[in-house]
Amino acid sequence: MLKREDWLDLARKLDWEYSYVREDEVFPEAASGRPWLPHSEWEDWDEPFRTSYAEYVANQHAKDASIHAVRDAVGRLADYRKLDPLWTNALKLYAATFPLAEFAAVVGNLRAARFGRDSAWRTMAAYGALDELRHTQIPLLVMHELLRWEAQFDWTHKFFHTDNWVAIAARHMADELLLTSNPIEFAVATNFVFETGFTNLQFVGLSALADRVGDRLFEKMITSIQTDEARHAQIGHPVLAKVVAHDPEYAQYLLDKWFWRSWLFIAVVTGVSMDYLTPLERRSQSFKEFVDEWILDQFLASLEGLGLKKPWYWETFLDSLEIYHHRIYASAYTYRATVWFDMAVPGPDERAWLREKYPRYWDAMDAVWEQITERWRRTDPGVEMGVHGTAIVTFCDLCQLVLCGGTPPGNSARTLSREGRKYIFCSEPCRWIFEKEPERYAGHKDVVKRVLSGEAPGNLIELVLRSFRLTQETWGKDVHGGLYPWLVRDRVGNTS
Repeated sequence: MLKREDWLDLARKLDWEYSYVREDEVFPEAASGRPWLPHSEWEDWDEPFRTSYAEYVANQHAKDASIHAVRDAVGRLADYRKLDPLWTNALKLYAATFPLAEFAAVVGNLRAARFGRDSAWRTMAAYGALDELRHTQIPLLVMHELLRWEAQFDWTHKFFHTDNWVAIAARHMADELLLTSNPIEFAVATNFVFETGFTNLQFVGLSALADRVGDRLFEKMITSIQTDEARHAQIGHPVLAKVVAHDPEYAQYLLDKWFWRSWLFIAVVTGVSMDYLTPLERRSQSFKEFVDEWILDQFLASLEGLGLKKPWYWETFLDSLEIYHHRIYASAYTYRATVWFDMAVPGPDERAWLREKYPRYWDAMDAVWEQITERWRRTDPGVEMGVHGTAIVTFCDLCQLVLCGGTPPGNSARTLSREGRKYIFCSEPCRWIFEKEPERYAGHKDVVKRVLSGEAPGNLIELVLRSFRLTQETWGKDVHGGLYPWLVRDRVGNTS
């Protein structure tokens, strides 16, 4: 039998010259991406894992067996009922936003498996498609069991099939990132920026959090997924290096665009989970500390090695790291009936911890929570709508998230007039992305525009029921019903 080193390169590098069609017909630029280069420019493409299919199958089988073993041991409903209620809502947030996005990534990887410009790249993309299908199936399987306990876990599958405002934003990004990008943009945006820059390390942080709260199954699931991400994320670096060599301006644009779009998504999911939905006594570091330690150093080192610059809005990003996810959480809490998971008001100890971790702007956020607390003081426990927003808020015309960007000294919202229509954006980077490719984004309708055009009801409760497809059983509530040990009411509704 041949040794592995004798046959692997031949199996991975199986390209040939075409005799009856041109290369640009087999790999048209519209499908393969730009810059279009002959295969001779791509034939040195390589990645460090160099996995054969037999090795891939054996490794994946072992990982799946390990997850099933943990699920059999600690994946029963009784095990989940022992977890802190805050953490179970972090699970609902993660479970809804990731599995079907991973399924969309199957499509992006399969496109690269056909139109990637080197056979080794195409092989890795085929493995990536199988990975992402696995990342879809495992959370769907695990979370489905929890439906017997809480109906909100139904959103693991339901989320992307609704017009919920968070789903609109997530779908807007996922469709462009995963379903419509050509293999070159997909490799830079997904494999390099999103996976290498954010999610690969995010899974490290989430698995550590799961360990601290005692959620062994989620820890194992995330760790297993992370090992797949670490492999197929390696597609991105050699593709980006080639784009840098032939079109550095385009490479910088793709980097700048997708770092910002990825950042907003990660801030919403991971920032909220780490700083608000993890029990205080189980937190080892803040979201900001995690990003500083695990993401920024590695990402900036990668850029330097490729000869790329920091995104032009770097100072804006650093400012948003201090406050953006706090504003998103306060907005979501104020309109919690519009989401599928429950939330809590941070108490005095949590607010002191947040002040220590985010001293720069916490005074402004503390005032928001004090106002919400005062409303609960004047409202009986369980009367959710007494401490809830009623008017429909405005959304960004690029990222589709609520307009809550900027810092206390300055609102970051920006406007634009184009072809007789006015647009509003949460930030300068969002407006910049829109102006670079307006044909991609100009026709999209956010929640407000759907209401104004008659496609969605203007009454908030009707909007939640009909467009967002939530019910009174599944819409978000205060996890304690406003009944906090640090908030004591007397008979006339005041705090003693």
